[in-house]
Amino acid sequence: MAEKDAWLPAPFRQLSNEVDRLFDELIHRPWGFGREAKEPAWTPQLDLYEEPTAFVLEADLPGVQEKDISVSVDDGDLVLRGKRAFERVCDEENFHCRERRSGEFLRRLRLPASVDQKKIRAEFHDGVLRVTLPKIQQERKPSR
Repeated sequence: MAEKDAWLPAPFRQLSNEVDRLFDELIHRPWGFGREAKEPAWTPQLDLYEEPTAFVLEADLPGVQEKDISVSVDDGDLVLRGKRAFERVCDEENFHCRERRSGEFLRRLRLPASVDQKKIRAEFHDGVLRVTLPKIQQERKPSR
């Protein structure tokens, strides 16, 4: 739950979350962001932006170890998978608030035809996964 919604009563918070989800789907549908049939335990937040020679995706993965992250291309989709686990310091009944999620995640997005899938690079540093999606270089005709 976002801090901006913390003051809302539960039914309005749910409505706000649903509107955010629908809006998110409308914005990201051209990229093929979608929900899998099975809802993941948690969904990392992503930024996707364009540079002159590449698209760049950055995902916040706090608490995730590099060995637990997988980046692959499957049938024209970029697939991010991973998991995180938190050590519980108290029993379930002693929690007053729980907003952090753990478990497996899966994010999948359709790659544009302009991405050179053989040159995709991924780096992980300080809890942020950065995936560089280079654009296919277009041959330029010499100008006269």
